[in-house]
Amino acid sequence: MKNKLIKFFLIFGLIIIPLTALKATNDTSNETLFVAKDEIISGNLIAAGESIIVDGTVSGDLIVAAQSLVVTGRIEGDILALSQEIEIKGEVGGNVRVFGDSVNIDSNITRNLNAIGSNVTIGENTRVGWDVLTVSVSSARIRGNIYGSLSAYGQKIFLAGKIGKNADIKNYGQNQGLTIAKDTVINGDLNYSAKIPANIADGANISGQTNYQEIQEEEKTSFSTWAWNRLFSILSMILIGLVLIFLMPKYLKDVNHNLKKQSGKIALIGAGLLLIIPPLAIILLFTIIGIPLALALFSLWLAGLFFAKTIISIALGEMLIKDLFKKQTVHIFWSLILGAFILSLIFSIPFVGWFIRLVAIAFGLGSIVLYVTHKCKNI
Repeated sequence: MKNKLIKFFLIFGLIIIPLTALKATNDTSNETLFVAKDEIISGNLIAAGESIIVDGTVSGDLIVAAQSLVVTGRIEGDILALSQEIEIKGEVGGNVRVFGDSVNIDSNITRNLNAIGSNVTIGENTRVGWDVLTVSVSSARIRGNIYGSLSAYGQKIFLAGKIGKNADIKNYGQNQGLTIAKDTVINGDLNYSAKIPANIADGANISGQTNYQEIQEEEKTSFSTWAWNRLFSILSMILIGLVLIFLMPKYLKDVNHNLKKQSGKIALIGAGLLLIIPPLAIILLFTIIGIPLALALFSLWLAGLFFAKTIISIALGEMLIKDLFKKQTVHIFWSLILGAFILSLIFSIPFVGWFIRLVAIAFGLGSIVLYVTHKCKNI
């Protein structure tokens, strides 16, 4: 079990951690960004917004945080993306590492493809020069030509492509969740784990051995539930963080400075809010005139809990990047990504994780209150 957990987060780390080491030459945050077909972006392009469309050429890496990403042009470096909807149809000279709800790949990729999402689709026109990793919450449909190996994890997996080396598949579906279609070619071994044997069509061509390992109910529940909870926690903090970045970017850039300068005051205010607001809201509920105030107060308190963890994740990410990579200035988005990943792992530590969570929330709440108070004084 430990090996599986380590493997899972190593895989996730391969997608997230490299973001912190990148140096951008183009950095933009717009509601919509469109790179026209005849347009060439020199160097890396970092973009955050509602919709990012790239029909042109990016000579470096494309790094995106958006609601929607569509790439039909050429990316000469890597694609690193966090988006609700992702569609990549252009040529990519490096790796593709994407994390979203709906992920559709129908592209020529020179190196590796790492795709994590609720639904992952790899189209029949896809060509991947090295290896492919897919992690899907709901389903994965894998076609195309993969010259290296395939690693796939998910509830429902459909395979109908050509695999140059081994295929390693972990299927957590309750029923028969793994299907190997008749036009599948695997030039190596098929190693898969599932609750029940896969549906392997008669025409499927598997050159090596087919190795099946049954997943016991205890293993399935403990690993998959824990892993998906962590993914949900990380995604939640990142999505909330993107909202905060648009609402108060200046404050978030100074969050570490504020925490160091007024840490005692911030912790005291935050702890007080954690302890006082819930009983105060309950008392107000017993007074007719106080019911609207109680509901508003409790709603603000709950919103503060969500925002608080995210603010601390940004502060933690910035501190780690500055210490580990010796950078003087850090893009706030990379601080958010790394901080959310690390903080989610820390929160899951048995026995002490809950206490660390409370401390983080207390500091975050106190920091929010000081910020709001300061803004009100300047009105």
